[in-house]
Amino acid sequence: MAKSKNHTNHNQSVKNHKNGIKGPLPLYKNNSARGSWLPALVNARRVRKSNQKAAKAARRERLAAHKAKHA
Repeated sequence: MAKSKNHTNHNQSVKNHKNGIKGPLPLYKNNSARGSWLPALVNARRVRKSNQKAAKAARRERLAAHKAKHA
């Protein structure tokens, strides 16, 4: 009597790619702030906003320096 087949990977990659292999979700889509301590959430929102302002100001400075250098 012949031995039976133990394992095969046939067609598995086709099945996996049929709907596309999707990467992991970004962290900001997984984290829900619901039920968290409200003062901490308000502070985090303010920090995010000030960080964005600082980043915009730094970007403007870099662009101004670049324009001055190449003008």
